[in-house]
Amino acid sequence: MGIDMIEALSGLAGQRPIFHSEADFQHALAWRLHEMYPSARIRLETRPVRDIRLDLLVQVDGARVAVELKHLTSGFSGVVDGESFELPSQAAQDISRHDVIKDVVRLERLVAGGHADVGWSVTLTNDAGYWSPGRKLDPIDAAFRLHEGRSLSGTLSWATNAGAGTTRTRDVPLVLAGTYACQWRPYSEVVDSRGRLKPFRYLCVVVTATP
Repeated sequence: MGIDMIEALSGLAGQRPIFHSEADFQHALAWRLHEMYPSARIRLETRPVRDIRLDLLVQVDGARVAVELKHLTSGFSGVVDGESFELPSQAAQDISRHDVIKDVVRLERLVAGGHADVGWSVTLTNDAGYWSPGRKLDPIDAAFRLHEGRSLSGTLSWATNAGAGTTRTRDVPLVLAGTYACQWRPYSEVVDSRGRLKPFRYLCVVVTATP
């Protein structure tokens, strides 16, 4: 599949257990991939088609690998490896879940259109709300849930009672051609300023050409 993303993230966790931002994560992963594949051509923020801005494009051994990243955080304050980190508590988890799946739809489009040979969606978070099922019985984003063991497929839409503020610019149903299992893997554990151990986990979804 061009690159071994799981190995890349495993190695990166040893070097960088925490990031300041999505851009920080993007740059560090690009450098890690460069270390693993010195002959690869790696580009950030490309536009393989007019209306898609891609986080990473990796060309290695004749394969074009499209990568989309998400860095979703709950609040964290602490010093890790002598470096201070202040991560915001990002709200709107429902919108973020939608956007993760939208990344997969975009990757399917790139692969199906011949603009990439394989796609990787990578979501890194310290917010357990993403990998846990949640307790709400009928959440407005039920179709977009990403918890451990969830299977993503078909046409995914907001619940009918979703407010206009949530669905604005995101009101078109997301249609997945493939089926994807949500499997969260441990990334790192860091200690915050109050001495509490905080885990990061990541979700990888790989997109290949459908028969």
